[in-house]
Amino acid sequence: MAFSVVHGSPQTLWCPIEDDVTLYHGQLVQQNMSAPVYGVEPLDVACGVFNETNYDIPFGVVIGDNQKNPLYNSTYKAGYITAPAVTDAHDGSSLDYVGVEGPWSKGDPIPMVKVAVIDPCTVLRGPIYHTAYGTPPTLLTATSITAAGLAATTNSDGFTGEARMNTIYCRTGANAGSYRITDTSSTTVHTWARSMRNELAVGDTFVHVPIRFQGFSTIDFDSAAMYIDGFHTPAVVGTDSFGVIVYRLDLSEAGKEYCEFRFIANHFCQVVGLA
Repeated sequence: MAFSVVHGSPQTLWCPIEDDVTLYHGQLVQQNMSAPVYGVEPLDVACGVFNETNYDIPFGVVIGDNQKNPLYNSTYKAGYITAPAVTDAHDGSSLDYVGVEGPWSKGDPIPMVKVAVIDPCTVLRGPIYHTAYGTPPTLLTATSITAAGLAATTNSDGFTGEARMNTIYCRTGANAGSYRITDTSSTTVHTWARSMRNELAVGDTFVHVPIRFQGFSTIDFDSAAMYIDGFHTPAVVGTDSFGVIVYRLDLSEAGKEYCEFRFIANHFCQVVGLA
């Protein structure tokens, strides 16, 4: 699954889907405040400082749907459901929908998803990918180093960082397992202020991501809200980003890099952006 709730979801709800939208299990969904719609839809990529321009409210994570005959997407490795377009005939639909609980009529043939609702205290886990679902952060190999263990030059990591808003992880070499906050914006020259425990060596490998390993950070998601964007440009004041509090960043295993985080409370008070 793409995103999941680690803990702190206040409840689960069945929610109608916006017309002509496909939703996947594990997807982040939103309530759209900039242009209210008829149901939940994928969380948009951020626009503005802490997404203030969009002022969309993160609503939850899709954990199921009500389509009688399940569908599977091989790209996202998840179940999914597609809502008919608004112009499609909804009466007498050939699709069967079942299993919805709560106040919804059992005979109303509309597509719905089950959502684990989130709030500012909910901790989420999401995978970190580059460019496409399943593509891990670039493995970096040191071509030159500082003996003091404070810097390495590597192949490009693919994003423009900001000082003290990125994390580098040493995957192989004498410092394997070490995490450091980096101080440069270069895609190839990485420096950090706290030396690693051993001398570095040419050939050591690293992973570098635009996320701090703990505490306040900025992140963004792909256009389908199925993974954390490993090419995102971080910023202390998060232009075109979401503000989050990171609890755990794990870069230890290629293809399984993930981050556990919660959204800062600003994202649930977007009425401020409408004032």
